[in-house]
Amino acid sequence: MKITVEPKSKSYSGKVFTGVSELSLGATGLRIVVAATDETNEKRTLIEIHFEEARGFRVLDEGDLIPYWQSKVFESGYCLFEIKSGGWLEQERQFPGMLAITEAVGDFREWFICTEYNCVNVLAVNPPLIREFS
Repeated sequence: MKITVEPKSKSYSGKVFTGVSELSLGATGLRIVVAATDETNEKRTLIEIHFEEARGFRVLDEGDLIPYWQSKVFESGYCLFEIKSGGWLEQERQFPGMLAITEAVGDFREWFICTEYNCVNVLAVNPPLIREFS
């Protein structure tokens, strides 16, 4: 299965380490914060991503996504992508009954928050609200 993506954030290349520093699901939606630790070990927020109505999400260690890295489509430095094909949603379609209601409703898009420590796939109809920090 071929994975195709489109970057949706600015590039953060040159950061020493990025990771999901916060993830919360509440009445206002799904909120994901990505932070970087620089060479002085100081942590700072890079981007806050908010989905008002996420249909579903999964959080995995980056080591559990080897096919994603083998595809070589995730450009270094970006942390938010829209997966156009070959992602979690398509993988689940191979198993009858998995995401059956989501599939029946349709029109869901997939986003991928890519860090060096944990990654998040999100299914939602609408794109997220994004706040990027300098």
